Amino acid sequence: MAIPADITTLATVFAPFLAAAVAPFLVRRLGPLAAPILALVPLGIFALLAAQVGDVAAGPLHIRYPWAPRFGIDLTFTLDGLSLLFLLTISGIGALVVLYSGAYLRGHPHLGRFLAFMLAFMGAMLGLVLADDLVLLYAFWELTAVTSFLLIGFDHTRLAARRAAIQALLITSFGGLALLVGAIILRQVAGAWDLSAMAGQGAALRRGAAYPLLFALFALAAFTKSAQLPFQFWLPNAMEAPTPVSAFLHSAAM
Repeated sequence: MAIPADITTLATVFAPFLAAAVAPFLVRRLGPLAAPILALVPLGIFALLAAQVGDVAAGPLHIRYPWAPRFGIDLTFTLDGLSLLFLLTISGIGALVVLYSGAYLRGHPHLGRFLAFMLAFMGAMLGLVLADDLVLLYAFWELTAVTSFLLIGFDHTRLAARRAAIQALLITSFGGLALLVGAIILRQVAGAWDLSAMAGQGAALRRGAAYPLLFALFALAAFTKSAQLPFQFWLPNAMEAPTPVSAFLHSAAM
């Protein structure tokens, strides 16, 4: 029996955060065996998403939950072909990296904390890809910045790691502010928070007076997050993080 798209969406977004919450406890109780168990979470998400391929092929799936109706803001998610591709990439590679992390940091006193940060980052990325509402998208966008900061600065006893984490946080948060300003302006121009509601307004938006500013703000956000010139310098410094961080965040996810 096929699992409904709304259940798949909720599991995709919230299961990694629940796994992150219990990760330190599992590591304390099970030691290195905790990593393979926690890897079942992204693996299960991958399986749930793969089961939705047929439905997504027939058209995008939209899921909406009331959030702040007074302000016209709901928790809205869209599952389409492009988002499904990224979701499968994040969850599939994420499962492998969680397994790798358990072996790489075997015996490390803070393995539980590391796995919690990694799973929280995974949840933020999955939510970012699924988000259809601009406010929700911004929230997950900033959550990726916070969890990246925690992962890059995981070895906080070293000055180089602390500096790299702060640098990455400042640069990406600067881009996040650009995204927020752009989202607010776009809401005023388009009359909606949902990206799917704006899909048919592309031509009108490009003719509008606010388009150059919107383009600049969203380009700035994208350039800072993905370490494009002239903001490329934070990414090499972020390699101060443990190798699994680079394997997931900087090689696969970005």
